[in-house]
Amino acid sequence: MSFTADGRRFSGLLNARNQVERVRTWLDDPVLGDMLVETSFSGYEKFGALSFPTHIVERRGGFPVLDLFVAAVESNVKAEIAVPDAVKEHVPAPTRVQVEKIEHGVYYLTGGSHHSVAIEMADHVVLVEAPLNEERSIALIAAVKETLPTKPIAVVINTHHHFDHSGGLRTFVDAGATIVTHERNERFYEAAWAAPRSINADRLARSAKAPTFITFADAYTFKDASRTIELHRVAGSPHDDGFVVAYLPGEKLLIEADAFTPADAAPAATGGPPAPFGPPTAVSPTTLNLYQNIQRLKLDVAQIAALHGPRLAPMSELAGAAGVN
Repeated sequence: MSFTADGRRFSGLLNARNQVERVRTWLDDPVLGDMLVETSFSGYEKFGALSFPTHIVERRGGFPVLDLFVAAVESNVKAEIAVPDAVKEHVPAPTRVQVEKIEHGVYYLTGGSHHSVAIEMADHVVLVEAPLNEERSIALIAAVKETLPTKPIAVVINTHHHFDHSGGLRTFVDAGATIVTHERNERFYEAAWAAPRSINADRLARSAKAPTFITFADAYTFKDASRTIELHRVAGSPHDDGFVVAYLPGEKLLIEADAFTPADAAPAATGGPPAPFGPPTAVSPTTLNLYQNIQRLKLDVAQIAALHGPRLAPMSELAGAAGVN
């Protein structure tokens, strides 16, 4: 059976005992398009007068996100669950991009949970990271155009395929940019971006432009009269097999996502300078792995533009977070 409710399509499968075996619906996803959400119900048992599934599995885009086993069921139990004030009063923050100059021609694009870095080359701009969704990418394009009005964004570097760091890539494909990513990601993006987008036809769905990729295994370098940008795979990262960092040797700047996030360095209550970064209570394996890769690659890093967090950080802070100071 199938029906539409609140603009969403649902289909369900009932077996001969009138038990629901499967429910399907579709949600808009910035990477997967019309993403199938499928929930299956099995192992029905009697709990008093109730027949209820003891195994519930939900998959999104073909991947399991919930695997629930039910041990007990009670009917008509009164539940008073208060909605937290923070939820009741939540208003989504407007999409905004703040531009901070790091070095000449290098700009930190913040203003939300996920950041990007714009790098001015001789005749174009290289953008590191297009996170979240089309709305964020449109705002990034506008901010870069205002900051560097004569140079187009010709290249977008993707640090890894996780959806919060790749959800805005399609907008830049539509704008004519080449996507630079680890070689393991190209086939995934091509397949995902070819999926139907009937729920939300974004800019690329309307223009139907074919993506252009530059891929690499371990390292790739951009170089012109302005500067050099090195890309390196972070070997052995627990976070992702195709994890990539960008390094600007002239500026001694490392750009990374998810491996290290600086702590909030708010001023002390006395109004003095920020408290120094203290030793971590537990070292993140991903942070330690990043530090070890910097040493392995012999990168001379002075500061880090993390793609999460409140600010730039010195290399000494990463060392402290990795537990080597």
